[in-house]
Amino acid sequence: MFQKGRHVRFKLIIAILLILVIIGYFIGFIGGAYIFVLFFPVASIAAFALGFFAIFLIGKLIVWAFFHVFRESSKKSSKLRKATNIIIGFVAFIFLITLTAKIFGNPGNRKIGNTSAIKALRTLPYVAWVPAQKTIKKRGVTKYNPDKAFSGVNICASIGAAGVHLIDMKGRVLHTWNANNMNDKWHAAVKLCQNGDLLAIAESRNLIRLDWNSNVEWMNKMRYHHEISIAENDDIYVLGRKDEVALIYGFPVPILNDYIAIISPDGKTKREIPIFKIVRKYVSFDIIPKTYRWITKKNNLKKILKLRKKHNYIFDVGSIFDIFHTNTITIMDRDIEGLGRKGDLIICIRELDLIGVVDIEKEELVWVWGPGELSRPHHPTLLENGNILIFDNGRIKGYSRIVELDPITKKIVWEYKDSPPQRFYSRIMGACQRLPNGNTLVTESDKSRIFEVTPDGEIVWEFYNPYIDLIKKKRAVIYRMMRITDSENYPNLDGLY
Repeated sequence: MFQKGRHVRFKLIIAILLILVIIGYFIGFIGGAYIFVLFFPVASIAAFALGFFAIFLIGKLIVWAFFHVFRESSKKSSKLRKATNIIIGFVAFIFLITLTAKIFGNPGNRKIGNTSAIKALRTLPYVAWVPAQKTIKKRGVTKYNPDKAFSGVNICASIGAAGVHLIDMKGRVLHTWNANNMNDKWHAAVKLCQNGDLLAIAESRNLIRLDWNSNVEWMNKMRYHHEISIAENDDIYVLGRKDEVALIYGFPVPILNDYIAIISPDGKTKREIPIFKIVRKYVSFDIIPKTYRWITKKNNLKKILKLRKKHNYIFDVGSIFDIFHTNTITIMDRDIEGLGRKGDLIICIRELDLIGVVDIEKEELVWVWGPGELSRPHHPTLLENGNILIFDNGRIKGYSRIVELDPITKKIVWEYKDSPPQRFYSRIMGACQRLPNGNTLVTESDKSRIFEVTPDGEIVWEFYNPYIDLIKKKRAVIYRMMRITDSENYPNLDGLY
């Protein structure tokens, strides 16, 4: 009777543990990432206990198969059975601890190429200010060769200071959009519409459309970031992000999933394309142990709860959950055989070192390049000759470069890097734009410096962000400055310069 009652209790414990694991597995898909993270410690303990019992029973069966001790009913064999169970339990526990440590241990000890995984895969959050001790006296235009530079109007926003500015080649501010009344910091992404309206993304928050006089026409609320592109039909392509739970190699994993959002000209969301669906096969298994280890730490759970209370989301940009960090959408304006069709999107996924072309109808990649060649890249754009221009941040190399890639042969046909190379280095952020005269405009965000370089490497224009904190000796960051090279298509620019 006692033996039967013990078996019933054992089965009940197994059933409860199994239910907890099943709930933990599916709860993220039903209740969302926040519920998954909160329940994860319970589910992981239940999974560990189930694993222990499974290994224990397997060990017991093996011993039972080779020895007859469990078939005897004498008092002597009963004591031996208990001692054997203790030994099997101890071995099962040690084996499970070792196996767990091997699979879900510190992934920083695993090697990828010549560097550790934690160094190669770590994310860095964007910053609003950068040190300026060595360049504190440099403000505005510090170099200008009008004979070699391509003249135009520059548009930029400082992450650390409100306002978006149009600036001429001598550094004079021609026009400013001000949104102080919105209590938002500007992020990198701004886009001038031909009618003089401005599209801008407030830092990981809203997509805003302002008229020429800074009046808000509409606001689309989501966690938008990095990029604004306008299609021929005036649809607006932007990047958004959501807290989600994704299935990676059979494991539910909380992630900050990026989305390609298509917005109508009047600010309505028409469609959202998840990045995870497009590039899931490029996601490394190491994401799983890194994430699981992170969310089981008490202090990290507090961080999540704090973000939830402050922002109503739980995964921040640059965190371990930011596994993609997509930063660019370039709409292809023509068919290129071997690359993509008109309307396809060139995207850049920083954390995967990946440049790809997305067929938005099929929602799949049709062309890929970058892993093993690039290191945390930004801003791929399609050139008139069919090549792709890319800002290669060079996080692993320790220096940045601008590369022009032939997408068909996948060969680099031109590149710019400084001499020595380490003089030009932006660990995070950055942009590049090919100008009509063949020069390239480069945003070196880590110094908040923008320069124009000729094909043979001569710098013919240079600009340092004049927004400086003199006390702390730091400079507000410019993520991306672009030059408007076809001002005739923007009537509001007439007479400004």
